[in-house]
Amino acid sequence: MTKEYLDLKIDFMFKQMFGQPSRKHITLAFINDLLGREGADRIKDLTFVNTELIKDRDEGKTSRLDMAVVTEAGEHINIEIQVRNQHDMPERILYYWAKTYSSLIHSGENYHQLTPVIFISILNYSLFPTQTDEFHTVFHIREDSENILWSNQLEFHLFDLRKFMVKWRKYRRKNRKETPWLLMFTATDFDTKKVNNEILSDLEEWAMNIEQVREALIEWETLSANKENRVVFEARAKELRDLLSNLEGERRLGREEGRERGRQEGLKQVAIKLLKDGMSVEQVARYVELPVEVIEEWVHNLE
Repeated sequence: MTKEYLDLKIDFMFKQMFGQPSRKHITLAFINDLLGREGADRIKDLTFVNTELIKDRDEGKTSRLDMAVVTEAGEHINIEIQVRNQHDMPERILYYWAKTYSSLIHSGENYHQLTPVIFISILNYSLFPTQTDEFHTVFHIREDSENILWSNQLEFHLFDLRKFMVKWRKYRRKNRKETPWLLMFTATDFDTKKVNNEILSDLEEWAMNIEQVREALIEWETLSANKENRVVFEARAKELRDLLSNLEGERRLGREEGRERGRQEGLKQVAIKLLKDGMSVEQVARYVELPVEVIEEWVHNLE
């Protein structure tokens, strides 16, 4: 019987898999491998926190993250997964980071009490499609010419699943710790409802050598088989599919409106030239196949 796995790119399944205290050991391995933490730098423990950041003023925006944790060293790590391009991701991450960072101390407390805030963004699209071919990029604040680090308090990790798949197809078992976790996000697709058996086969090979990956696969299969989870997942997936469909419809309408505005502007330029060459308003209207009133309005705006 074919195993079924629900798409971890859906926020509900992501939280079920990585946002539960009962599976903290899996979350620890997941975060350590994404951040490249090894040896003494490895995160040994973490606490899950409320992922709803309440707005602190009437006009403020309520920020919502897929998952937030605090490490034993006091680092705040926020993780968000996005399947659609909202075209404001850099500003969105900065806003969330600022909200989290500013909440770490209160009036009268010392700045040295502040601890690093790290963002991990897993995107199902390319945020920087032409600037880099890397699927994992890391950002800090640095001086432009000398590359001096301003502070270690800000750290952004960006994972591009599309570029990851290009690399995976080309190099396959390249020894990178992020690989099995990112394969889990690309093995299934909520939109097409298809499972990539080639990726699953590769994941099973990783699971033979890495205990946490093996446990994650078992938990993923168990969560996917749960009837209640499937109901919630399907509802959330439908909501997201509808949202993506509406977004594409709006973009298509925008493109059509843009083409029509371009056509109108082109006809206007032709009409103005013909008028300047001595043609009458009526003649121009017939030539560009527009009402006389439109041509007269263009003439009036030129005066």
